[in-house]
Amino acid sequence: MNESDNKVGMPFAKQKLTLGVAALGLVGLVSWAGWTAFQGPSNPSVSPVASAFAAGDSSGQSDRQVASINGMKITEMELGGMLQSGVDRAIVIDRYINKVVAAERGREMYVEEAKAALRAAEREVLSTLYTTKRMEELRKAVSDDDVKAYYDANVLDQNFQQWKVSYYLSNDQNDVQQTLDKLKKGDKDALDQLKPLVEQGDGYAVAQAMPYNLGRVVSKMKKGEFSEVLRLRNGFLVLKIEDSKQLKKPTLEELKQDIVQALALEKFNAELEQARRQAKVELG
Repeated sequence: MNESDNKVGMPFAKQKLTLGVAALGLVGLVSWAGWTAFQGPSNPSVSPVASAFAAGDSSGQSDRQVASINGMKITEMELGGMLQSGVDRAIVIDRYINKVVAAERGREMYVEEAKAALRAAEREVLSTLYTTKRMEELRKAVSDDDVKAYYDANVLDQNFQQWKVSYYLSNDQNDVQQTLDKLKKGDKDALDQLKPLVEQGDGYAVAQAMPYNLGRVVSKMKKGEFSEVLRLRNGFLVLKIEDSKQLKKPTLEELKQDIVQALALEKFNAELEQARRQAKVELG
């Protein structure tokens, strides 16, 4: 084992481990741009963003006027998601009239704040509309060949192998080395000092889900084998492979929709990143 394998770059701590998407090779596809674009509003009630979704699904339909206030039209598309919330139509329209009246009062009484609020609301709605529509287009553009190529390259049997691992941790390198020597000899007192790396469930975890890069060490080891002394920032560690097992790999059909979403999101993030690079951004 080389020096890079003997270094684990973060403090060791117990952590809940799950199979998750790490085993599917999908980790890292959601970049900052995609993640922020997909954040929903904190208020669970129907919002202008929900209306944007509904409006986006209403292409080809007439935008019928349902009321007017001081000459300003209120249309079905404007009400959008609120009409689909299950509340009586008359109640929705009545509440929205109150909202429009309050909005116009706000525009008149708080001019500068209103301008800033309108800019923020417009950008949120338009960014949500763009994200929704573009992701729909990108998902439709993913072919069966794209899905199969991704599956073959990323969904591997080795990603579904699990290990049960125990460890010994100390701040004293000599202590860990001496303990390792005893472990290799089958010393009972030394073996009793080993603790399970994963305490949840049956104690097994895939390599990708293990904390602090320990998976890349474990994946090279066999049942009953001990690692060399691993250096941590806060001490020294030795691992033992107690057992391993192979889980059944999901079929392509089972993962198809996840892969389509992952490929579409990867393309979406790349496009958004490119647009960000081309944008003239000035701070302050």
